[in-house]
Amino acid sequence: MTGLRLVPLLASLTLPMLVLGACAAPDEIARPETPTSTTGPSLVVDPVPDNGWIQVGGLTLDLAFTCFAPGAGDVVAVGVGEHPVSGQEVKALVQGFLGRPYVGVMVGDEMMFEAALDDPLEVYVHDNKITAGAVRWQKGLDLESGQGEQAGFGAVFVDCPGYESGLPDGY
Repeated sequence: MTGLRLVPLLASLTLPMLVLGACAAPDEIARPETPTSTTGPSLVVDPVPDNGWIQVGGLTLDLAFTCFAPGAGDVVAVGVGEHPVSGQEVKALVQGFLGRPYVGVMVGDEMMFEAALDDPLEVYVHDNKITAGAVRWQKGLDLESGQGEQAGFGAVFVDCPGYESGLPDGY
């Protein structure tokens, strides 16, 4: 009969010991080890932050722009980045000259997209942001005839944290 009494006694002592063991001091709790494997996904930090984008139809190009202030109210922004599909270098020029606005995008060494010449293009500057909306883009624009292949509609946005004086090199 004593053997039968020990089973309930051990069971009743085991439960409080488990509870007390779970309430140990934080220094006594075994911490899970941090995995040291480098085979998992990693975060890649972009060394050049994008401060603008150009949208052409369904394509959005995130670019790093440098902004210039050549004179009273005029702005120029030159952007560089990478084409999201082909990986080729992308260069963009946004010109906000009074009466002579211009937006163009080169992919690789080819002038890929330009704002249509026969549609009004308005480039705005407000609170250090350069914008152009409802841009009708063309490919292969012939400057003599003003004709080119339709590439869709889009927009331009550039956030200028500061301006360099003058014009970009080679302008």
